[in-house]
Amino acid sequence: MNVVKEAIYLFTFLRNETIDMTETPKCLFCEHTGYKDTPYEDTVFNNKTFKYLQCTNCGLVYVSPLPNNDDLTKMYPVEYQGALKTTPTGMYDRLFEQINKTGGTYTTLLDYGCGGGRFVTEAIDKGYKVTGTEYNPDLVNNLQTAFPSATFITIDDFFKTDTKYDIIFLNNVLEHLTNPREIMLLLKERLTPNGIFMLEGPVENNFTLTKYVRKSLFLLRKKLFNKKAAHAPTHVLYSNRKNQEEFFKSMGLKTLYYHIYEGHWPFPSNYKDCDTTMKKIMFWIADTSVRFSQHFAFWGNYFIYIGKKSG
Repeated sequence: MNVVKEAIYLFTFLRNETIDMTETPKCLFCEHTGYKDTPYEDTVFNNKTFKYLQCTNCGLVYVSPLPNNDDLTKMYPVEYQGALKTTPTGMYDRLFEQINKTGGTYTTLLDYGCGGGRFVTEAIDKGYKVTGTEYNPDLVNNLQTAFPSATFITIDDFFKTDTKYDIIFLNNVLEHLTNPREIMLLLKERLTPNGIFMLEGPVENNFTLTKYVRKSLFLLRKKLFNKKAAHAPTHVLYSNRKNQEEFFKSMGLKTLYYHIYEGHWPFPSNYKDCDTTMKKIMFWIADTSVRFSQHFAFWGNYFIYIGKKSG
C-alpha cells in the first residue's frame, strides 16, 4: 500500500472510530457526549498532552483536556498580542459598512478580547464610545495608556459589571474560548434591546483544499510516525460553517450577515517571503486553494458574522 492509499485508509478509519473517554467534556458547541479521534496531532504544552477530538454530532473539533487557568496564563503573556496598534488604517471599513446596512443606531461598542487594539483604534476613529476587555491585567494597563479615550477592563472584572452595549465585537476570540456557550449567553445579556453581535475569525475545520493537504500531513505524522506537536493549544476549537451557524442559532441569535472567505493562513501569503522550497510549495498550495474558493460560497477558512437577538 503506497503512502497516499495508506493516508486515505487511515482517514476513512478515523472518520468511523468513536472514542469512549468518560472524562472528556461535552462538545463546546452542541454539548453532545460522543467523540472520535482526528488527524490533528496531539500537542504537548505545560507538561500536558492535549488531544484534538471531534464531536460525532456537530463535527466541532476541540482540545481535551481543556486548558485550565495555569495553562491560559502561560498561553497568553502580554507579548502574545505583539505591538499595540494605535493608528487607524481603514482595514475594517467594509465591516463598518455592513454594520450601517443593519439600519440600527449604535454608539457604544464592546471589543471583547481586544488584543493589541487593532479594532479599538478603528472604532474610535468612527466615533464609537469603546470599551475593551482582555485576560491579562498588564495588557489592560498598557491599552489604557495607549488609548486614553477608551475604557479597558480585565475580563474577570468585566463580568462584575452590568453595562450594556449597542455592539459587542469578538475578533479572533471564539476559537480561544474554553466555554463559548457560557460566554456568548453572558454577553448576550449585555446587548441593548436593538444591539448586535459581530464576530470574525477562523473556521479551521471548514472545507478548503489547503485544509485537506494539512490534515493529510498531520495524519501521516500522527499515525505512521507517532509524532506530537509542541505548541500551545491557543485555538481550543476548530469549527466549520455549518456547526458555527447552528451554534449562533442555538444562542437565540438571528443572522443578519454571514460571510465565509479564504486567506493563505497558515501557509505563507507572500511568495517573495518564501526563502525555502517548502515555503514556496506551501504558498502555491494556499494560493491555488484561495483561487478555487472564490467560486464556492461556503469554502474558506475565515468568517464574518453579524447577528442580533431573535424574536
